[in-house]
Amino acid sequence: MFRTIASAALAAAFFAPAAGAADQDWRPEGHDSAVAACLDFNEYKPAKFVDAVEDGLGDWIVWVDDKDGDLWLCNANENGEVYANVLLNGDLLDGGGTELVAKGNESGRRLGPAESAERLCAAVGDYMEDLEIVATVDDALGDYLVWLKNGSNAYWMCNASADAKLYSFESVQYPLDESEASDDGTCCAPFEDRRS
Repeated sequence: MFRTIASAALAAAFFAPAAGAADQDWRPEGHDSAVAACLDFNEYKPAKFVDAVEDGLGDWIVWVDDKDGDLWLCNANENGEVYANVLLNGDLLDGGGTELVAKGNESGRRLGPAESAERLCAAVGDYMEDLEIVATVDDALGDYLVWLKNGSNAYWMCNASADAKLYSFESVQYPLDESEASDDGTCCAPFEDRRS
């Protein structure tokens, strides 16, 4: 009896590495379709995959280099619908973000890296309308992606750094290949409803 158990344990250990090797290729649901959609959507082909990370709201941020080596931030879901595709051109505020972050920190306390990015995104958003931060994630390239929404549940995607650089601030509501509104004034599914 003991030999049978020992033999079964040895056999299980022998075959375990084969199963582990398959796990190394495992990707979360939707990763591959979001990456494929972003690569296909980029107009400056051949586009090259850089990295991808979950966006904090159930979809994906996919980083893409185009044929000229320019970096694009793409937001897509598991169904391959692209909601944003933004060419990054450096700091949109040309160094002015530090002042915006400092305005919200009268106490002078040292802010954490994500908090600095959040404050910058919130300050930029305040120039447009009343927005609330709903999620913040590491963007996979050393900065942060901050999601904000307004009272009508319209979402804004902000990409900012811990050192107060603003790389993008985009409204993200509907797939880019769909029209903004139909003839009767309605549009695409709201952000919360677009997931299955």
